[in-house]
Amino acid sequence: MVYCGKASQGCQNCRTRRIKCDKVRPQCAQCIRVGKPCPGYRDQLSLMFRDESSKVIKRAHAQWGVPETSEQGEGSGSSPTSSTSSSSSTTSPTSTSTASPITSRRRVPVTDPPRSATSVFTFKREAPEVGYRVPKEIPINAVDKAIQFYIEHYVIGLPDEPKVGQELQGKVWVHSPATREIMAAVGLASLSNITGDKTMSTLSKQHYGRALQRISTSIMAKHVPELDLDVILRAVVMMAMYEVVRGRDEKPASGARTHIMGGAAILTSFLPFHQSQTEGLRGLLQLCFSMIASTQGALQYTTPEPNNMIPSRPEPQSGEGGLPRPFQHWLSMGASMVTPTDKPSAELIFPIVELVKLSTYVRNQHFIDGQQQTTDMIRTALVLDAEFGAWEDRQDGAWAVIEEHVSDKFFPSEAVFEGRYHIYTDMYIARIWNHYRWAKIMLSQLLIESVQRFPTSSSSLISDERLQQIQDCIIRLARDILISIPTHYRHPHLRPAHLEYFDKTQGGAVIGIAGIPTLLFVIKVAGVAPGIPRHYRTWALGILETIWAKMGMFQSKLLSTMLAKTIEPTGSPEGGSPVWIKEEGHSVSIKEEGHG
Repeated sequence: MVYCGKASQGCQNCRTRRIKCDKVRPQCAQCIRVGKPCPGYRDQLSLMFRDESSKVIKRAHAQWGVPETSEQGEGSGSSPTSSTSSSSSTTSPTSTSTASPITSRRRVPVTDPPRSATSVFTFKREAPEVGYRVPKEIPINAVDKAIQFYIEHYVIGLPDEPKVGQELQGKVWVHSPATREIMAAVGLASLSNITGDKTMSTLSKQHYGRALQRISTSIMAKHVPELDLDVILRAVVMMAMYEVVRGRDEKPASGARTHIMGGAAILTSFLPFHQSQTEGLRGLLQLCFSMIASTQGALQYTTPEPNNMIPSRPEPQSGEGGLPRPFQHWLSMGASMVTPTDKPSAELIFPIVELVKLSTYVRNQHFIDGQQQTTDMIRTALVLDAEFGAWEDRQDGAWAVIEEHVSDKFFPSEAVFEGRYHIYTDMYIARIWNHYRWAKIMLSQLLIESVQRFPTSSSSLISDERLQQIQDCIIRLARDILISIPTHYRHPHLRPAHLEYFDKTQGGAVIGIAGIPTLLFVIKVAGVAPGIPRHYRTWALGILETIWAKMGMFQSKLLSTMLAKTIEPTGSPEGGSPVWIKEEGHSVSIKEEGHG
């Protein structure tokens, strides 16, 4: 299946006559003028990603002087164009190969030798004629393959995205030169990670640079209200995704955060002119939540103890990568314009910002047990913990979470945790709940580490009963995160029959791909949480490793490495995972005693 660029949208008659078609439905003006029946229009996506194997083989045979047999002639006589333009009910080659995003992905395993026309064209001759040497494989263009990889792995099947390729027909962003450049960049970076092909990595950088140039030119050339918001935002989100996928430095979130800031700035300028402010506000708030999550992650990516909330020694931050100056303005705009249904999301973002500030403060200071500074830090964390608890207690109605269970043998165990899944009102609410969960887990971990590190300072503030409640809360929220994963990410082992259950949560995500980078961070937070059962950790690790293997996202590999450090050998007690996690080069590791 070759990416063939944007095909002509005119009807067959106009294309034959080489005249401009006005593309009016059901019949164009040119056909009406000459009194001919209009044959209709072609399936654009089927043409963009069409099976060209027969044509390529035919050209190759002609070049090498191999005569065509009658059998080959029959096979190549029906082109994708004729099959798609003859009738809307006719099944095209593309519709067959993209009927399910899962089956199409499994048909083209990148890690296995390519066997289908989607990656290379393979053909055999049972009795090759003497004197002719026919190569077994003719590779397609690497950029075409990368764009195809991107659409199959980063678009099809994700929340708020088409379930099959044909649904992309007519989407402006698919044809935009800017988005095509960045789709190629992400796809090439992913394939380079999976295959180890350095040439693809170099090529991905070139397309990334071109995409940056195109977007910059588009933004400067037009007034904000004149921009195509869908194209610009998708391009910005894809650029952030490129940083997450490529991420060769130890801070993949920093580059992505820069693009998220740009997207938020564009949305802020665009909102006053947007006809659908609700969708725009949801997009803005999601970008703000993502920015906060990436900021918290950046605090820990470069530390020797990336899984700890309280480092064993102060780690002063350089100040880079913090929340940008306009951030408070974005939050104020979201809070003032948000709908009553979405108000809980605007309320939640403020305590999460306070958590990031507290986390930054803790990593910069040297705390000593028994001193007032240490006691004040713990007291601040407890006040913030009460705010989070109050927020959760208020949620009902549209914000209620329904947990359902299917027979343990129905879902693949590696794809669905304990055979359970969540149903939310929509994808926006589903994402906000996971932001609450990661923040509350990290704050609870901070309190548990405080009890272990500073017994004198914490003794009057946190009783044994309260400590047990905090531990139970961590286990509950970590479990909720693992159960929620099929709502946000579709494991390659899931089948259409499985997806029907998760599709009960629909709409509201605005852009499907935007939730993946934060999901990786959320899975990592749940997997390294103190006191959770060992099988929680191993299952979360399996998801991160699958995303790395199938999508080539470097950040997933980085986070899975961090998570793997917390998994104790088989046979260790279920509740024996360390609270204060031992890291390389640090000898301190305090175990739980009777918690979990």
